[in-house]
Amino acid sequence: MNSSQSKFNLLVLIFFTILSRSNAQSISPATFNNGGGFSGGSEWSIGESVSIGSFSAGSILLTTGVLQPLSNVVTSIHEYGPLVFGQQISIGPNPASNYLDFKANFNQIGSLHFQMLDAKSKILITKEQGSIFSIYQTRLQLDSYASGIYYIKVYFKPISGKLQTGVYKIIKL
Repeated sequence: MNSSQSKFNLLVLIFFTILSRSNAQSISPATFNNGGGFSGGSEWSIGESVSIGSFSAGSILLTTGVLQPLSNVVTSIHEYGPLVFGQQISIGPNPASNYLDFKANFNQIGSLHFQMLDAKSKILITKEQGSIFSIYQTRLQLDSYASGIYYIKVYFKPISGKLQTGVYKIIKL
């Protein structure tokens, strides 16, 4: 074996060694939940979609599926009402078509204020209830609003305590 043949064989060996240690793109499918939530310690799901990959950098998440897992990417509005108020506030039916029932049940005196916003954060309805105690309920008429995503922003200031703020996502059919 001559010197050039040995160099060629060594080069091929190095080439295949490098290739065997490198990683290619993963194409194994993964399942992402399209929507759902948590209630009373259990989880419910609207459906699932299949996606080939998911990529993240810092706080940014990108999936290759059509339905992205974070709705606040478009609106920058985070739904955190259930985390703040728990079972004290009930808003439904959701999805809604003609009306929306807003019910609150607080075990302390406080001031209640809420707003309904569209997906562009334009305030459509404002209700200033003043001081309430125990049960409060009202019905919001949705007939004049187009189908889409809306948000209910709730403010409750107990007579002794900090202001609590929560946002609920509403779907209008």
